[in-house]
Amino acid sequence: MPKAAELFIGIVSFNSELFLGHSLNSIIKTTEGINRQIVVCDNYSSDSSVDIARNLGVKVIQSASSLGEAYNILFSLSNSPYALIMHSDTILLSDKWFDLCKSRIKYNIALVSPQDIGCGPYTRSFGINMPESSFMFFDTKKMLKTKKVLRWKRYLKLPFPYLSLDFYSNHVTHNIPSRLKEAGLSWFPMEVHTSNKVPAPIYVPDFKPNVWSDELPYLQYGLGNFYSIDGVITHYHNWYERRIGEDKLSGAQKTTEKDGGGFPLGYIKAGTDAFLRDYTSGHLSIPAAVPNLRKPKAL
Repeated sequence: MPKAAELFIGIVSFNSELFLGHSLNSIIKTTEGINRQIVVCDNYSSDSSVDIARNLGVKVIQSASSLGEAYNILFSLSNSPYALIMHSDTILLSDKWFDLCKSRIKYNIALVSPQDIGCGPYTRSFGINMPESSFMFFDTKKMLKTKKVLRWKRYLKLPFPYLSLDFYSNHVTHNIPSRLKEAGLSWFPMEVHTSNKVPAPIYVPDFKPNVWSDELPYLQYGLGNFYSIDGVITHYHNWYERRIGEDKLSGAQKTTEKDGGGFPLGYIKAGTDAFLRDYTSGHLSIPAAVPNLRKPKAL
């Protein structure tokens, strides 16, 4: 039998053609020389996401699943000692990320992940001390200890319970710390960094958004965040990648939530366009990986 890979990487995807190729290429580039397996769990995308992954030689499985179910599907496919589950708009930036994450998986630590305080300038105060679902690096054996009967499946019309990881909170990952504690385990939070500030706004709304601040227009890549361990920027997460393209018209008053709630889609597009332009041209502006003492505050 072939030797099991040291690292399993699973990516959740739905209509992710804008970022998926960049994400997969960043994985391939930063894990060169590492025995690893890459799998995309796609929620029946209607765009070219599946073709992008398969053309890069990546295994694709398709499942009409919630995010929590998709994470469990991916985790169940891993027989590696380490597993990374991530979003399709997450870009790995340093070839040191694997070693840095491994260095924190010791003693009772089972998970390395950023705090879920992102969306730009720390706007998710409810995410303090909670892992973020866009990047979760696991010690596989330790995480298996947190499995519980949380869902039921049907077989031959009969329901039966099955064990799963608890990705079923309102914010997907927010039950994980308590599950880890029950198993005598804990997790390591990565540092979160906003993109650098620029002198001129990247976007000026022509309406009054429900979620907005004077600081947002001056963030180089909008809501996109960078993350670090030991002063090394490991990766970037764009946020809201699935809604890019909905705002095609200048001045359209569309937002990320229904009934005008959330962030303006024009702002999401401006930050995304800026990141992809700089990333693909090799001129990405990476912030200094220094601790930020700023406290998250809801807008």
